[in-house]
Amino acid sequence: MLYHSDQQLVKDENSAFQMAALSVIGDREDQQDSFGYILKQDEGLVVVCDGMGGHEGGKTASELAVQSYLAQYAESYVITGHTDMLIETAKKADAMISQLRNENGDLLKAGSTLVSILINRKKLMWCSVGDSRAYLVRKGEMVQLTQDHNYHTVLVEKANAGLLNAEEFAKEDIRGEALISFLGIGNLALIDYSESPLELQKDDKIIIMSDGLYKIVSDAEIARILDNFNNIGEAVQALEMKAKKNAKYNNESRDNMTVALIKVK
Repeated sequence: MLYHSDQQLVKDENSAFQMAALSVIGDREDQQDSFGYILKQDEGLVVVCDGMGGHEGGKTASELAVQSYLAQYAESYVITGHTDMLIETAKKADAMISQLRNENGDLLKAGSTLVSILINRKKLMWCSVGDSRAYLVRKGEMVQLTQDHNYHTVLVEKANAGLLNAEEFAKEDIRGEALISFLGIGNLALIDYSESPLELQKDDKIIIMSDGLYKIVSDAEIARILDNFNNIGEAVQALEMKAKKNAKYNNESRDNMTVALIKVK
């Protein structure tokens, strides 16, 4: 199932886990986030993509990426090679998005971030491109599983290696949010993925999101909300309320926001 709907809470479950998701348009004119999922008996795929490139390009790119994953999982997924499927689908989506054209035949120059997770028999695999994120929450501790593919990450690596001082870092970090990898870049080379399946435990939570959430609600605030709400549908709605409150308090314009929360049974 593919979703763009604003403020529509989506809930579903199977024998292994529960899922709740919500997309919000924020203060933007267009919703360029896309979200989709397929649940089977004891496994499932959940995908969040954040489009870039204006109304036509961004929405089309994120939608195409999600649909690529849903089709691949539904039609040709096999039990072996979980992460391989996630990686190969990202590469295929990248190639297709890089060739998107408008009605005049001109390249759209569209793009999309990606975060996809696959849970099979309580084993978690993931794949991401760009700066949409996945976290694991276990016993009150929240750990980011994915790495942001932006210039800030490059600068941090250079600073840790002693190649930048504090002044140089601060000057360059003005451009820190610029993506260095995304679907649609063409010949996608930088992909983040799980090297091996992560064994999940009862009551573990996995949260995936576009940057419209974590750039306005801190990790600590997200973790606190997830710890306070046992009902994942209520937790997702509480995250939206917190984002709205923070934006108003800080007089910030809200980007599109999509969040999906999974709780292991």
